[in-house]
Amino acid sequence: MNTVIVLEALVREARLLRAKLRVYDARIRELEEKYGMSSDEFLTRFEKGELGDEEDYFIWWSYLRAKAVTLERLKELEKETQRLR
Repeated sequence: MNTVIVLEALVREARLLRAKLRVYDARIRELEEKYGMSSDEFLTRFEKGELGDEEDYFIWWSYLRAKAVTLERLKELEKETQRLR
């Protein structure tokens, strides 16, 4: 397998993941501003059931979860990229 091709693919994938993270961060900031609380406070209150069932809360939680999964994937890609260099 050609290492250069694999490295290029990993770099492209990492670039796409960073773009997704920028989108997630923008949406998360909008929700933080709309509801006047940080995501940490939101998560604590949401998980305790203090916020109700508003659709925005589930969307917010989804963005936070997607961000966490994307960050983990990006970390794995960067580790693999370093290993191949």
